[in-house]
Amino acid sequence: MRLHSSLIAAFSCALALILVGCAGPNGVRITEGQKRETAPMITDKEPMIVHIDLFERIATIRNGMDLGDQFLITADYAGVETAVLKARPSSLSETLLTADILEGDPEINNTVKTADSTRDIELTKIYSNPDQEN
Repeated sequence: MRLHSSLIAAFSCALALILVGCAGPNGVRITEGQKRETAPMITDKEPMIVHIDLFERIATIRNGMDLGDQFLITADYAGVETAVLKARPSSLSETLLTADILEGDPEINNTVKTADSTRDIELTKIYSNPDQEN
C-alpha cells in the first residue's frame, strides 16, 4: 500500500509541475486599446444563400425576389467572389429564389448580388442558354 501512495504522490507532483509550466506569462496575451476587428455587417434583408444542391447544381436564395431573372454573383463575408449563378424564373414563393450554379463553389450564407452590366454582357456570351449547358 505504501508503494501505491508514493506513486500517487509522485504523479500528483509531476502533474502539478506540468500545469504550473503551462501557466507561464506566454500563455495569455493582454492587449490594450480600443481597436476592434469586426466582420462586415450583413442585414436580414440582404439576399443570401440558404441551401445548395451540388447534385442538381442549384442554390436557394433567401430575400432574392428583387434580384430578378439575371446573372448573380455570390461573395463570402470578406467580399471575395465565390460563384456565378443564373436566376431561374420566379416561383410562387415570396422570399425564396432558385438559381443555377454556373461557376465556382458557393457556400451557405454567401451574399448574393446582381452582376454589373459589363459582367452581365460577358456572362451572356459565355452562357447563352444555361439550360442547354447542364
